[in-house]
Amino acid sequence: MSNRKESVENDSITRQINKQGYWKNIDTQYNWEAGEIIRVSKIRSIYKTISWRILATTDTFIISYFITGFISWALSIASIEVFTKMFLYYGHERAWHRVKFKRPW
Repeated sequence: MSNRKESVENDSITRQINKQGYWKNIDTQYNWEAGEIIRVSKIRSIYKTISWRILATTDTFIISYFITGFISWALSIASIEVFTKMFLYYGHERAWHRVKFKRPW
């Protein structure tokens, strides 16, 4: 019986997340309490992708420059990988959104 109740509760939370893009825990008293709102929107994944690409591409440029000694080569390497890894990261982020391991819903 307990498993059935948990399943129905999880389905309800999943529907709320899919409809609104976030889940609000009705059992908490204050908005600032941990777990109050969990945002899982696609736009959040896009922002995370862009901010990570800035950091990671800078790292790739610096490493490429140290290895090759040529700024033009480092720029070429960084400019190619910025696009390939941006798509890979976004796909990875959205795939993790579907994984049920260690998440509250």
